[in-house]
Formats: sequence, structure tokens, C-alpha cells
Amino acid sequence: TFNWQGYIPSKECPTMFNPERGFVSSANQLVADNNYPYYLGGEAEIYRGKIINRKLTTMSSITIDDMKKMQTDNTSIFAEMAYPVLLKYLDEKSLSADEMIYINKFKNWNFKFDVEEEGPAIFNSWWDSLEVTVYEDEFARTKLPLKWPDESTLLEGLLKDSSFQFVDDIRTSQKETVREVITTAFKKAYKDIRMADIKGTLAWGKNKDTGVRHLLRIPALSSLHLPIGGGENIINATKKDHGPSWRMIVQMSDTIKAFGVYPGGQSGNPGSKFYDNFINYWVAGTYYPLLFVKQSEVTASKQMKWKMTFSKD
Repeated sequence: TFNWQGYIPSKECPTMFNPERGFVSSANQLVADNNYPYYLGGEAEIYRGKIINRKLTTMSSITIDDMKKMQTDNTSIFAEMAYPVLLKYLDEKSLSADEMIYINKFKNWNFKFDVEEEGPAIFNSWWDSLEVTVYEDEFARTKLPLKWPDESTLLEGLLKDSSFQFVDDIRTSQKETVREVITTAFKKAYKDIRMADIKGTLAWGKNKDTGVRHLLRIPALSSLHLPIGGGENIINATKKDHGPSWRMIVQMSDTIKAFGVYPGGQSGNPGSKFYDNFINYWVAGTYYPLLFVKQSEVTASKQMKWKMTFSKD
């Protein structure tokens, strides 16, 4: 049943030619709509593609600096969409004064997962708690290693249906409401939020604690505790231990201009000063100009140290 049945004809692969909107974008989202007749498989993100398309739609005469800012943007459209749902159903009257301190911080948040922002940690703890509160009762009925629904499933369900059926705890006799579940989820998350605040790790950079780790996970050969924003569902998809390993911008003018940076260095030798010399540039969102020369210019470029020629002999 699960064996390959064949291949998608190359002429029927998803394609796009010179769209009217003036750009083509990709951020691991679905490459075709629901009318596409073939199953593409895998997992597809939603929100990074949404924010990229929103930005590109409103931009004109885009410069290299514009692209640098966009590639390192920390805005979460997922949080932006979840924000009104969480506050709409939250029962503030049942919260203590201490709990309201963090709700007020959340209310004043700008949906950016920047290093010093506390809103991201509050939101993530609350949303993670909400997923557990909503789905744990159903998944407790089996010991099979089943995958939980994507977070987009919960968000879309709450946006479309105020009586989303999964908010009911099937282990109890009463029927729980969205209001009860969202409030309960925050109260459960409050403990983690408060503890992070006490430890001084509520600010997103410290809470996420990004590190570029050596393949063998040797701390001395890694770059840890990096002050960088970003995260899940964000253009700057930098998480705790993985993220955008190569940023590049190319201006296709008569004279090619290209810029790039990656979280590492130009030497694999830990004893070399070039082992991790790009890390701080990558964290700061700055770029190096890339050497781009034509074949005829190779011998004339002072930056070219060696030339390798292959022959059939």
C-alpha cells in the first residue's frame, strides 16, 4: 500500500513563471494549493512564507540593505495571529496580581522575538502549555508514539471555532470551554515564566540560549550563549541549536554584487583564528562581500591566491 506508485511527470511539477506580483518566494511552505492532483508528502511550514510575502508585497525598489533587514527580521506572524485569541478568552478576573504582571508584559509586546524582549518567552510558555492542556487527554489514551498536531492546527481551530471540540477534557464529566482551557494553560505556564524571571532568563536571547555546537557536541569547540533573536515561524529561524546556516543576497546587475555570511569560519582547525571568525558577524546580522569574478578576471584578481586547472590528460 505504501510503496511508490510512480513519479510525477516533470511537466506537471509545481512551477511559476514571472508572476504578476513581481516576485517568487519560498520558506518551506506548500508549493501548490489543494487543487494539485499529486501528494507531495513531508511537512510544510506556513507562517514564514506568510510574513515574507507580506513584506515583499509592500516593498518597492528593494535594495541590498532592505534584504539584509528582511533576512534577519524577528517578527512572528504566528504570535500576531494567536495574540487576540489568547487575550479574548483569557479570564483575567481569575488571575492573581503576580500573574497579571506577565499578562501586561504580553499585552505590550510587539510580536518581535528580539534578544531583549520578554514577550516571546511568555508567549512560548503559554502556547506550549495550551497545546498540552488541549491534547494531552486524547493522547493519554494510547502508548503509541503518535505525532501531535501541528501548532497551526490548534491556532486555526481556535480562530474558526469558539467551541473547538478538542478543548474538552474527555477525562472529566463536565465540558470545558476555550475560556477555561486558555486560562488554565496560562496558570500552568506561570510557574515556568516566573522561574525564568527569577533566574534572569526571561529575556528571549537568554531564554532561547542559542549555540553553534561542534558536531561532536564538544563545548570548548562550540560557540555558546549567543545573543541572537529569532525562532520558530520567523524569517530569522534561529532556534536553540539550529538555524539559518547560510545567508546570501545577490544583486543581478551588470556587475554582480553578492553578500553572505555563515555561523562558523573559514577554517576547520580549532587552533586557527579563522575557526569561528564569522560567528559574531552572523549573530549581528552583518554580511561579508562575496568574491565574484569572471573567468577572464581570475589571474588579475589580487584576492585569488591559487588557481586549479583540470584536464583530461
